[in-house]
Amino acid sequence: MEKQKGLVEVSAERAWKFLSSVKLAVALLIILAIVSIVGTVIEQNQPPEKYLMEYSRATVAVLDFFGFFDMYQTWWFVVLLFLLTANLTVCTLDRFPKTWSIIKAPLRPIEDEALKAVPFKKEITVQGGIDGAKKRSAEVLRSGKYRYLESSTAESTQFYTQKGVYSRLGVYITHVSVILIFVGALIGGVFGFKGFLRLDEGTQSQVVSVRNAPKWDAIMSAFGVRESRVKINPATGEKTLPLGFFLKCLDFEVDYYTDPRTSRLMGMAQEYYSILSVLDESGRPLIDQLRIEVNDPLTYRGITFYQSSYGVVPGVRGAILLHIRQKNRRSMVETILIEPGSDTYVPSIDRRIKVVGVALFGERDPSTGQVMYYRPRNNEFINPTVELEVYKGRKGKTPLYRTQVMKMDIMAPYMPEEYSIEYLDYWGVRYTGLQVTKDPGVWVVYVGFILLCIGPLIAFFGSHRKLWVRIQDKKGRALVTVAGSSNRNRLAFEREFNRIVDEISRQDERRE
Repeated sequence: MEKQKGLVEVSAERAWKFLSSVKLAVALLIILAIVSIVGTVIEQNQPPEKYLMEYSRATVAVLDFFGFFDMYQTWWFVVLLFLLTANLTVCTLDRFPKTWSIIKAPLRPIEDEALKAVPFKKEITVQGGIDGAKKRSAEVLRSGKYRYLESSTAESTQFYTQKGVYSRLGVYITHVSVILIFVGALIGGVFGFKGFLRLDEGTQSQVVSVRNAPKWDAIMSAFGVRESRVKINPATGEKTLPLGFFLKCLDFEVDYYTDPRTSRLMGMAQEYYSILSVLDESGRPLIDQLRIEVNDPLTYRGITFYQSSYGVVPGVRGAILLHIRQKNRRSMVETILIEPGSDTYVPSIDRRIKVVGVALFGERDPSTGQVMYYRPRNNEFINPTVELEVYKGRKGKTPLYRTQVMKMDIMAPYMPEEYSIEYLDYWGVRYTGLQVTKDPGVWVVYVGFILLCIGPLIAFFGSHRKLWVRIQDKKGRALVTVAGSSNRNRLAFEREFNRIVDEISRQDERRE
């Protein structure tokens, strides 16, 4: 009498059947493809103000509720990845034992009944008897780099060999690679986070803004294991996560394209970059003055900072950095710092320099030397131009002369005395926007991608080839039967099979 299955056994069988379903895999792939398209159309992890510029407030609220602004970190996306990983794992485990038994099964001499079912077979009759045929067949197999076994009976001798037995694992290497990619994504989704950090020039921060708490942190907090590290600002609702160190923006710069014919600025950003320092909690530099730009991020303690955006800090005056350089001693350089509308005394030249005004975009007319001013879009500092007044001595009231210095100048500014004043920077008026990510599963993903390159190569171009050469005595002549099979790439194997047969035949002809 058949034993009745228990509830646990029945449930396990149903779960295994569900997870090993090809229909489930197809459905999950379609869903992931659709949501990935949505995640491509909607920019991920952008500042809230950018979404409000593109969508209405109601649309932003709906998309934010479903997590489409940080889609790859949502619980439902993690569940989809987990189901697809489980599905692929179960399918692999379900089919692998049969393949492994084929791989480990020893190749044996072929029987007459099995010979009828082999897809490739040819018979040739050669002179020289059994010994000559054996010698020639062995030479041909060795020349084809086949490592063969030999079996002899009273009626015949067989050489049998196989190649590419492990090529059957190619499909499973591909499966494992995809599983590793998904597992790496799951590790990153559970233990990692994505956030945004805005740093004004000269400021530092030890927290990063996040849309949601890291999942592992939320799980630990929900079970009461530890308090969540994410803090919420009650006034703004902003969620912040501590970094464990300080990140400071020392400087930020933007370089713009110039017209190659006229050398005039075109107002289009060519590159932008930040100069950052990593500090410990006591303010001691751990990494000092590191430049990061687009596609060249900073990584520290597994956290990566990507150059993402920039802008002008509203309502900030900033400060002008100038170089004072002696004309007859170019190596003598002095740096001074002046706020707009203020002045400072420079003892080395006995002059007081005053910043009269600052323009965001100025250019000098190459024919007249007159400075022309333009209004840039978005208040960008395309070519900051500073108008200066120079006074004699510390308390001089009448300016000796007035001049303009700028970031990029096609002509030398008006400097009537034995020194030059050069523009260096308009500092403290811009901010850098950094995308911040921590993904501990990225190395698992990298290993998965490497295997994903290897697996299909083995699966598509490798093949498990079996070959038998049976030699029988037929009235003083040797009857050689060559038989073979291949699980894929049959056209290539057919060419190799015919070459082996022809080699045995040609060697016999040369002997005759």
